[in-house]
Amino acid sequence: MFVSYNLEDFGNELRKIRRSLGFSQSYVQRTVGVNIDTIRKIEGGLVVPRYDTLELLSAAYKQDLLELLKNCRSNRFIMEYYDELDYIITCYDKVAAARLKKKLQDNFSQDIQISMVNPNELTQFIEFVEAIDAYFSSFTLDREYSKNDLVKALRLTIPDFDLKNFKDYNYSYMEFRILLFISLFIAKEGNYILSNRVQYYILKKIIDKKYTTKYIDFLIINIYFNIAYNYHMLDKHAQVIETADDGIAYCLEHRTYHALFSLYYRKGIAQFNLEDENYLDSITTAFYILKAIRIPKLLEQYVKITEDKYGILIPLAK
Repeated sequence: MFVSYNLEDFGNELRKIRRSLGFSQSYVQRTVGVNIDTIRKIEGGLVVPRYDTLELLSAAYKQDLLELLKNCRSNRFIMEYYDELDYIITCYDKVAAARLKKKLQDNFSQDIQISMVNPNELTQFIEFVEAIDAYFSSFTLDREYSKNDLVKALRLTIPDFDLKNFKDYNYSYMEFRILLFISLFIAKEGNYILSNRVQYYILKKIIDKKYTTKYIDFLIINIYFNIAYNYHMLDKHAQVIETADDGIAYCLEHRTYHALFSLYYRKGIAQFNLEDENYLDSITTAFYILKAIRIPKLLEQYVKITEDKYGILIPLAK
């Protein structure tokens, strides 16, 4: 398998760790013995760091930088599609989903390309894209088949995977995404408690890390939203607000708008159900964000649902 690293992400995270400790590059050079030019190149994403260099820096930073580098490992042919995937999931754009699937199949059809990609990872990614359509399907059988297909996809890289024992395995980023999507199918079956149990497990595993990347941030935010939605379906509105607030705080801390509108929206509907007069502020904020990130069709859908289901009219959106 061809392996590449997102050196820019790795360098940025390394810089954040160093600065959080109050270390200058020259201080690290004096105390650890790593040349300052090497530090600059690593933090600038210009070189793949040597093993011994990471061992020295790990001791000084009190972090497992080898694990951080591993986390930044990516297949450049696959990772470039994650942004499209997140858009499709957020907006449920069937045309975009079909286009992405065709692009994957076309781009990886030649032997020269396949040799540079882990075929199991590619299969998992395609299964994931196909499952999106089934997730939004009105046919229960479609969803059951797709959930089973996702379990089979996980078994490509975790051969003994059993959903009953989901806590017994170590997962990669893509495997966590598949497990999260399986939990959404579980919620579709009405088992919101089990769905949340799976999602809280994923959240604990990835949020405890001392480093992050854009894609991990997006995964964490999606989990906050999905947990909040499950609490909404369970009529546990106080927990909705608590979870949404945690997700909003995470978004603000990491300076991302990803799914921020949906967290404010879930919070607003929960406040409405609890007769909290602040619900209008939360829903209005959600709609402002949707307008700012320019997804008019999604904004239109949210406006209609809000008015039809809850009788709430937001002047901003009109």
